[in-house]
Amino acid sequence: MRNYNLELFNKINGLVGRNKWLDAFGRSGAEFVVFAMFAWYMVAGWYASGTWLGTAAYFGWLVAAWFFGWLIDLGVGALVREQRPLVGDPLVKPLFLPLMKWKSFPSDHAMTAFLFFFLTSFFGLPMAGGLLILALWVAWGRIYAGVHYPLDIVGGAVVAAFSAWLIFNLSAIL
Repeated sequence: MRNYNLELFNKINGLVGRNKWLDAFGRSGAEFVVFAMFAWYMVAGWYASGTWLGTAAYFGWLVAAWFFGWLIDLGVGALVREQRPLVGDPLVKPLFLPLMKWKSFPSDHAMTAFLFFFLTSFFGLPMAGGLLILALWVAWGRIYAGVHYPLDIVGGAVVAAFSAWLIFNLSAIL
């Protein structure tokens, strides 16, 4: 039986070391783009609300959604117990060593990146399309860097969608 998850991972991670610009692009997506996404989300919240209080509300919903999503990630990770690719496969070309090696599925970085996109979309904030592009960059970067399989990214995106949907509906009630 073919393992498409592993095959796609190997194709993407196999590019590491061939081009220094591609390596820099991959590492940026894997580690740093989520910080720019946070700034983008906050600016979109300020633009939409026009007040610091409104921006603080969007920040509060983000924190609640992220914390809820992170708890789901940890729970699912503890149940699945999938190690990162670089732990079990000597052929993986890691760009860096992550802090946690015990959990690969679902990806916390992908959950965070897609959470910015989903919250921006659900709340009707401007510029959500740009955040989707950045979330895809993070997703690709995590695979490229050798720290996640493609299905880890999908799992993180699903957790983000659920967490954002739940928090958005909660915000409508409150």
